Amino acid sequence: MAFIAQKLISASGATEETDDDFNLVTGLYHFDGSNGAQNNTFLDSSSNSFSVTRAGNSTQGTFSPFSADDGKWSAGFPVGVASNKIECGTSADFAFGTGAFTIEAWVFVTADTYTYSRLFNIASYNATDTVAIVVDDTSNSHKIRFAAVAASGSLCISQNATPRNEWFHVAVSRDDTGDFRLFVNGNLDSTNTSYRTTNISPGGNQPLTIGGATDRAVEEPFEGFISNFRVIKGSALYTSTFTPSTSPLTAVTNTKLLTCCSNRFKDKSTSAHTVTVGGTPKIQPFSPFAPSASYNAAVNGGSGFFDGTDDYLEVASSSDFDYTSSLCVDGWFYMTETPGDTSNAHCIVSRWAASSGDRAFLVDIESDGLRVLVNQGGSTNVTVCNPGSSGAIDLFSWHHFALTWDGTTYRAFLDGVLEGSATGNAAPTGNGKVVRIGYNSNNHYFGGYISNVRIVADGGAIYTSAFTPPTSLSTAITNTELLLNFTNAAMFDQTGKTNIDTIGNAQLDTSVKKFGTASAEFDGNGDRLILSNKDLAPVGTQSFTIECFIYVNANKNYNGIYSAGVGIQMYVNSSGKLQCWLASSTSSFFVNGFQSTTTIPTSTWRHIALVRDSSANTLTWFVEGLEKGQQTSVTDSVMGLTTFAHTIGSYQAGTYAMNGYIDEFRITNKARYTSNFTAPSKEFPNR
Repeated sequence: MAFIAQKLISASGATEETDDDFNLVTGLYHFDGSNGAQNNTFLDSSSNSFSVTRAGNSTQGTFSPFSADDGKWSAGFPVGVASNKIECGTSADFAFGTGAFTIEAWVFVTADTYTYSRLFNIASYNATDTVAIVVDDTSNSHKIRFAAVAASGSLCISQNATPRNEWFHVAVSRDDTGDFRLFVNGNLDSTNTSYRTTNISPGGNQPLTIGGATDRAVEEPFEGFISNFRVIKGSALYTSTFTPSTSPLTAVTNTKLLTCCSNRFKDKSTSAHTVTVGGTPKIQPFSPFAPSASYNAAVNGGSGFFDGTDDYLEVASSSDFDYTSSLCVDGWFYMTETPGDTSNAHCIVSRWAASSGDRAFLVDIESDGLRVLVNQGGSTNVTVCNPGSSGAIDLFSWHHFALTWDGTTYRAFLDGVLEGSATGNAAPTGNGKVVRIGYNSNNHYFGGYISNVRIVADGGAIYTSAFTPPTSLSTAITNTELLLNFTNAAMFDQTGKTNIDTIGNAQLDTSVKKFGTASAEFDGNGDRLILSNKDLAPVGTQSFTIECFIYVNANKNYNGIYSAGVGIQMYVNSSGKLQCWLASSTSSFFVNGFQSTTTIPTSTWRHIALVRDSSANTLTWFVEGLEKGQQTSVTDSVMGLTTFAHTIGSYQAGTYAMNGYIDEFRITNKARYTSNFTAPSKEFPNR
């Protein structure tokens, strides 16, 4: 079947078509724009319009702190990382005793490597005060089990298997009478009235973990995504079948924890618990909730992606960056590489020169936190913030930074918290102080995303005390001398989940296109698009639909369409047939060269789709909406990308490059088509 769409009336009065499954779309590329455009030109959105010079493979795209509305994020737990967990420290908020409570979350399971996968856990594994919700995969049952050691193990277990590869809601509650209930997707699935007086936290205050256990994560980690995790102490929010919320959860009365729903790891409840991570949980703009509006560069912004090796951006020296009365340097960052000590820090932004001691300001990240320096001439540096004040900063999470000066005092902020201050004068003026984003001397390259960088000189300090980080894109206020919103990507992801590195001559072409104004052109000689966000590519046993329009200039061995590393590979072979491979975690192919039954003509547009339906264990090729080959008994897990590239237009290493064009490329974490359908006749919906 084809996608189900709705039509909404936009603010302008125009009809906007929407996709009911857009919240499951992890990549949408229309490839519209100007002829020859790539992602290699960066713009300064201040009135200065400074030229921005690119070094290395610095690229840009739509992933930003504002890719999704607050509440419409999740924490991703990658497949195969046993140490993953999110933890809140010891607190009376998590000691339920014999009282009422509610624990709930939205869950998306991508793999079931382990017999038990812990959605949440209180206290150490098997301690007398352990309380846990697990996905029990005993005999492939996929059931939800709510357990408490004080109640001799399981209190409730769901009657039916929970779904894989789709969002579902789970909730556990205890009412004032002591009755326990388990709900899946709002349905009352299990009730226990046998432990009404049992104290399920006899040991007192204990830490709470999500996605693992305090001391058992190696054996029972969760694999998938968790969104809108909420703990309520003192009331049973649900006592009978209900309809789960269709919008993000809020901190209602008695909420003690609300997390896994923002652009960083934080607790949105009034308790404001400190949230720490173990392993590599990752904040993602992926949730059960559809976006409230289509991507808009002026609203959502973008980011620059830097690989941590030789990528950075540079703006030439200018007296416009000199300041005498005030300064504000602010923006956002999302690290994907672990910073080292001072000799291997990750620089976010600096203004410096080659000569020693001629640095004006520097903001970087070290292994134990934020470092901010200001130079006041010669070799005199003012330390505004030393590493250690903030402590180690989470990877895979958006953080806001700010360096300000009000004419007397320099201040350094991280996520709105004052981390350090120092009395000082204005930095010296002079030539040679270039501004660099993502790099400083001594190979201090940044690894990850940087967004919304702004330098305001003599326009006010803006931040002089603790504040709530901005909830919208920064704009060019008075005396903004540099503003990098990274919104000049020609090829971008409409869902706001990834950035694209345009390699070789991969570019937009307006002369050959299926819909819109252009398509992506590949000359067959190493051209490709590298997608920065690997963690939303289909993995494990999850269902998926990978589809696009292709236009092959000439058959060869092979014309690459898409490669999720070694795990998923799609090509047109030398005979003109579609061909694909799926690889397991051992890099062995459990789908080996599966071909379509029809050929793809050259110099002609064709809609193609590769669909994995995990509920039926099938893998199917569709061409122009018609089934053209199916493989059955497809049950193994697709390997994660790990170190492999995630590409459009070639194999992950750049070989087998496409000689032709691709338009309307979309990845959905769902089997959209399970039988013949009508091929799309226009661009896919933007939301």
